[in-house]
Amino acid sequence: MNNNYKKTFNLPNCFNKYNQQIDQGLKKELLHRKNPIYTTHEYYMGWNSLGGKYENHIGKRFRPTLLLLSSDCVNGNPNIAINLATALEYIHNFSLIHDDLEDRDKFRHHRPTVWAIWGDSKAIISGNGMLKISDEIMGKIISNEISKEFAIELQKEITLSYLKMMEGQYLDIAYENTLTVSIDQYLRMIELKTGALIESAMYLGSMTNLQQIQSKISEHMRIIGHEIGRIYQIRDDILGVWGTNKTGKPVGADLLRKKKSLPAVHALNTESSKIRNKMKSLFSSDKINQTKVNNILEIMEDIDTFKFCQSMAESHWYKAKEIISTLDLNDKSKKDLEELGEFLLYRES
Repeated sequence: MNNNYKKTFNLPNCFNKYNQQIDQGLKKELLHRKNPIYTTHEYYMGWNSLGGKYENHIGKRFRPTLLLLSSDCVNGNPNIAINLATALEYIHNFSLIHDDLEDRDKFRHHRPTVWAIWGDSKAIISGNGMLKISDEIMGKIISNEISKEFAIELQKEITLSYLKMMEGQYLDIAYENTLTVSIDQYLRMIELKTGALIESAMYLGSMTNLQQIQSKISEHMRIIGHEIGRIYQIRDDILGVWGTNKTGKPVGADLLRKKKSLPAVHALNTESSKIRNKMKSLFSSDKINQTKVNNILEIMEDIDTFKFCQSMAESHWYKAKEIISTLDLNDKSKKDLEELGEFLLYRES
């Protein structure tokens, strides 16, 4: 791996700034619920150690943080923003519970996943329950501050975003069984699977200024979210091949599962027919073991796959940064967005 890319950026201040607010919003939705299904939610959110059996671990809450940051950039309504952020985070965690099951991942954030503890059937129901909590939050968003018509518009946006996410997840799974995935197909898949919620977070946050609902800034925020979504997934793909134990998943997990992440797609589409055929032979195996993973890593080293992936992430950041520079925002808001982008480019977990 090219060490020139091993830069380190601290977690941006916005994650600490919004963390308590986000956690309070999420916990509020479970306080009155007594069914045992919600124990699985409390556990997955990092609030329940199951009697001290597992250490609690709370994720970065990236998507709700992005939404609240976008809202603050436009001086949005904080009450509307936290409800939208909470709904979006429940959708995200619904997808993770199902994703863990689909990929048969037994650990996330160094803790056993829901299906690994409660079984497949309960994990499916647990995830579905989180999705319905999100729907319930959106159903209650109508207030004195927001009209029924506008609430429906927000609901449509968030519903479309998680439908796109499901479409992308389907493609991701389908691509595991084919060797002919192009870079363009890969990009479309990640725009749906990962980018949809991130793009929606930026857009919805900017819509919380009720005096500027039709402002061009919302569409600009959507475009920034589109680029950030690509950056986030590309970096995730890099960590899935060359990552460290900070990710909470085994190194090379994506290769072991034949995931058509960007490193694999790059190597499978390389100009050298000899290397292409070697990669196709490895990925055609019934099972990829650690020896084959090492062979793939050697090929990727030879054709500069890491450099290709990181450079692509950087190119998307330059596009986003250019838009940020043109926005009618105060300097602090621009700085917050830029710090976030730089962190995403080089994050290690």
